[in-house]
Amino acid sequence: MNASTIADAGEQLAALFSPQGGSGHSVGFGTVKSVSGTTLAVAISGTTLSGLPMTTACSAAKAGDRCIVETIGPQAIVTGLIAK
Repeated sequence: MNASTIADAGEQLAALFSPQGGSGHSVGFGTVKSVSGTTLAVAISGTTLSGLPMTTACSAAKAGDRCIVETIGPQAIVTGLIAK
């Protein structure tokens, strides 16, 4: 593996994990899969993210609830629940 290959791989990873528009902040909707204390497992964009912290507004979350997931830099946080 040479330096060019490593650089290309780095650029691809950066593109995958960077929100479009360059704001460093993105918002998406997900479905709560499970609750563990103050963290949630959420299905979003075809994958399940585990151990996401939540705000106190989500303290009543339960499996099946639709939620708002905000991503700021490398950190995703569940910030709200969608009313049923």
